[in-house]
Amino acid sequence: MSGLTLQPRPVPGPVPAWAFPAGTAGRVPAGPATLRVDMPGRRLAAVRLVLHAGAGRERDGADGVAALAARALMEGTEPGGGTALTAAFERLGASLYAAADLTALRVALDVPVTRLGPALELFSSVVRRPALDDADIRRLVRERLEEIAQEDADPGSRAMRELRAVMFPARARASRPTGGSRTSVGALQGADVRAFYGSVVPAEATAVVTGDLAGVDTDAALSDALTGWAGSGDPLRTADKIMPESAARIVVVDRPGSVQSYLSIGHGVPDRSHHDWPSLMVASHVLGGGLTSRLNAVLREEKGYTYGVRAGLLRMRHCGLFIAQGAVHTEVTANAVADALTELRGVVSRGVDAEEHGASVRALADRAPAEFETARAVAAELADAAANGLGADYPSAYLAAVRASTPDGVARAYRKHIDTEALTIIAVGDAAQIREPLEKLGYAPVTVTSKEE
Repeated sequence: MSGLTLQPRPVPGPVPAWAFPAGTAGRVPAGPATLRVDMPGRRLAAVRLVLHAGAGRERDGADGVAALAARALMEGTEPGGGTALTAAFERLGASLYAAADLTALRVALDVPVTRLGPALELFSSVVRRPALDDADIRRLVRERLEEIAQEDADPGSRAMRELRAVMFPARARASRPTGGSRTSVGALQGADVRAFYGSVVPAEATAVVTGDLAGVDTDAALSDALTGWAGSGDPLRTADKIMPESAARIVVVDRPGSVQSYLSIGHGVPDRSHHDWPSLMVASHVLGGGLTSRLNAVLREEKGYTYGVRAGLLRMRHCGLFIAQGAVHTEVTANAVADALTELRGVVSRGVDAEEHGASVRALADRAPAEFETARAVAAELADAAANGLGADYPSAYLAAVRASTPDGVARAYRKHIDTEALTIIAVGDAAQIREPLEKLGYAPVTVTSKEE
């Protein structure tokens, strides 16, 4: 042992230079805008088609039709053809998926680059000539109603649904479930889905393609797939821009006998185009971005109220929501709310220190090379930017703004946009046990609801 020489402990080196992959913009003649991103070495191509046909553009009384249309696309071009469609894509080593949110209906294709051409031909038939058959729609309605029942039973889903219902006026589409309610979904028929999807305007869409595209004529493949595609229905309604209303209030969603309370605390913030969004992201991470964040340091580590609390920003096209959420033991619900309020107010009273700011910036920005390593991740991020009117340069600009933020600037943005005396607090739990302790906090009046929709 005497002859051994201890080597110095290795230390991390500098973070390698990295930039979010840049793309080349184009357009299919009389069709969607395109964005092609060459990512050498990524042999799986990712195609993301963004249609401006989200739930925010549904007609009155048809909540959930956008989500249903997305699912109906997966049934293919023939009635009852979902299984055959899946098999056809699998023969190409490809997969297809579609979903709708408030902003857009998104169709996703992943396929080996060498088979991009034939996969886009099949993709084209799905988006241009879907069957949207009555029998398929009836089955999808039944499946969606079963999902809604499951969502009703999940306290986290109930808390988020109630938070939106309370914070947004009833006339705002964002106040209601994106996938529709039991009543609205139960009333949907094939004609509703066909009318909604037929009103899509392809010229308003964006198709993003990422992967190792060297030697692949991606523009020609997109043009072959999407040229001549046109909508045939009446224009979809314009999505509303109704903002959330922040005010001090506590709403208990009664779940008799529950051994936990699921808490969701929210406040409205500007949308992602606002220059303060990156700073608000950093502030959210300081509060609830990891196990060492302020909320977890107190509620989890010090008090043992919870297994974990998260804080972040919910992204919508016209606004955002700051949300802190997590499950706590029933008997400490009010104490957990009081301690959470103390930490949320703490950013206002004592600001953000350099150490926690640096840790949050590293978590949000320095992880980007790993987070956006795959073609799928880059395509999804660029598609989301397109859906929200942010432009292809947004991901790079956002990461640069996070890195350029300062502790004082983060605290200043938080103080400007989040009034800690006007927070909406949702508690999904046993009202008989938690209502009175929450009232004794004196933060806001407490109301109790047990409604499922």
